[in-house]
Amino acid sequence: MNDLNRTELSGNKRSLLDYAVLTLSGIAIGIANVIPGVSGGTMAFLLGIYEELIDAIRRVASLETLRDLFTFRIKKLLASLPWKFLLALCAGIFIALGSCAKLFTYLLTEYPAMTFAFFFGLVAASVIAVLKKVKQWSLSRLIVFILGGVTALLIVTLVPVSTPNVWWLSFAAGVIVICAMILPGISGSFLLLIMGQFKYVWGSVAILAALGKGVAAGELCNAVKTVFFLGAGCIVGLGSFVHLLNYLFKRFHDLTVAALIGFMVGSLWKLWPWKEVLEYSVSTKTAVLTVKAAAIAKYQQAGNQLKVLVDRNVLPAVWDSTVWLTIALAAAGFILVAALEYFAVRRGR
Repeated sequence: MNDLNRTELSGNKRSLLDYAVLTLSGIAIGIANVIPGVSGGTMAFLLGIYEELIDAIRRVASLETLRDLFTFRIKKLLASLPWKFLLALCAGIFIALGSCAKLFTYLLTEYPAMTFAFFFGLVAASVIAVLKKVKQWSLSRLIVFILGGVTALLIVTLVPVSTPNVWWLSFAAGVIVICAMILPGISGSFLLLIMGQFKYVWGSVAILAALGKGVAAGELCNAVKTVFFLGAGCIVGLGSFVHLLNYLFKRFHDLTVAALIGFMVGSLWKLWPWKEVLEYSVSTKTAVLTVKAAAIAKYQQAGNQLKVLVDRNVLPAVWDSTVWLTIALAAAGFILVAALEYFAVRRGR
C-alpha cells in the first residue's frame, strides 16, 4: 500500500481531496463489477486500495463490531471503524450502479470489442504493475501463480446456464458473487451469467434505481425480493470470506498476491476483444433453445432474444479503421494504468 492508502489504518486523517479520489475509485469498482469479464477486485488492486479494503471489511464484519452494534456503543464504533473510507468508496460504487453502469452496459452491447479492449489494456497493465508487490519470487509462488491463472481461465470459459428467479438462488448467487467480486480477475457479473441470474439481478437493480417508475407492482415486488436476498447472501459471503483473505495476506502475503496476479492473467482470455460466436441461447415464446451460429439468422429475423452461449477468441478478419480504434483503446487503457502507477511511485508508493 502507498502512503495515501495507509492513512486510515495508521490513524492519520485523509484530506477532502483524498476522499473524493476514493469516491472516484468506488465508481471505477462499481462499473467493473457490472461488466461480465471485469472484476471489481482487479480495479481495487489496480488502484492500490485492495489490502486496505479487505482489512476494512474484516474489521466491520467482526464479532467485536457486532457486539458493539447490538449494545449501542456508537461512539466506539465511529472511533474504531474505517467508516469514512468505506463510505466514500461505497458512495462511488452506488453512483456507478445507478448511473455509469447503464452507460457501460450500453457500450458492452453496442461496442463489445472496443469496450473489452479498453479493459484488456487496463488489466494487462495492472498485471505488470502488481508483479512488484511480490517481494521475492520462488518456485512455490510461481506454482501458485500458474494455478491462479488456470483457475481463472477455467471459470471464464464455463458455459452460462438458465435458472429460475427464486429466493434461494438469489441468496446463493450473493454468497458466491461477492467472493468473486473482491478477487482480482474473477468477474462477479460473469458468474451471475454462468448461474443464469445476470438479467434478474441487474434488471432488478435498474428497476430500483429508477424508483420503480413505470413498473407493475408485481415486477417491483420481485425486484425488491431479488435484491434483498442477493444482499443477504453478499453479507454472509463477504463476512466470512474476507477474514480468510485477510489471514492469507498477513501469513502468506507473497503467495496470496501471486495467486491473485494469476487470476488477473487468466481473466485476460475473457477480455480478448475479437471473438467468433459458436452457439447462442435463444429465448422463444415457448422454450429456450441452444442454436449454432450458422443457423441463427431465422431466429434473429423472428425477433427472438439472443444471448451468446459459446464463443472463441480470434484475430480480426479485416484490419480496418474499427480494428485500429479498438487497438488504440486497449493502448489507452494500458497507458492510463501505467500513468497512475508512475505518479503513485512519484508520491512515494
